[in-house]
Amino acid sequence: MSLSLWGQAQVVFPESKYRTKDNPHYWKNRPPFPGYWQQDVHYHIKANIDEKTDIITASMELTYWNNSPDELGFVFFHLYQNAFTPGSYYEDLQNNNGVFPKYGHYEAQKLGTVVSRMQSGGKELKTELDNTILKVFLDQPLKSGESITFSIDFKTYFQNNTPMRRRMKMFY
Repeated sequence: MSLSLWGQAQVVFPESKYRTKDNPHYWKNRPPFPGYWQQDVHYHIKANIDEKTDIITASMELTYWNNSPDELGFVFFHLYQNAFTPGSYYEDLQNNNGVFPKYGHYEAQKLGTVVSRMQSGGKELKTELDNTILKVFLDQPLKSGESITFSIDFKTYFQNNTPMRRRMKMFY
């Protein structure tokens, strides 16, 4: 059985009001000090969770605003689930502290989060993966104040039979 978070109907999302002057929580409306900035993102995710395999299959449209004073040639994405695979930096840290993790079926295959498509404007973008950090090279520099929209397909692998649920763990 598959649980669809997107459903079959076309969903129309309302315009995001987060980046407006009316939002008292938006950082640009209350910067902590002169010269402060942070990047903004807005995204829509279509996801399916397969309850038999514990695999999340998703497509995402993510808009990224460059609020820095700099021109950007690349951006970074964090793939946290990749930390829980053999050969990761996290495993090295664990081993150096005398902890030797046990891995489930997917983890043993080094399956954490796998990005199968990274595009902008219909063009595939070059990527470079370093453990949990995915570096995405932009086709053209993103100037200060500009935005870019990424189209991303990915799978994230979880399992019920592992010693820890990793990012889907229950906390009490």
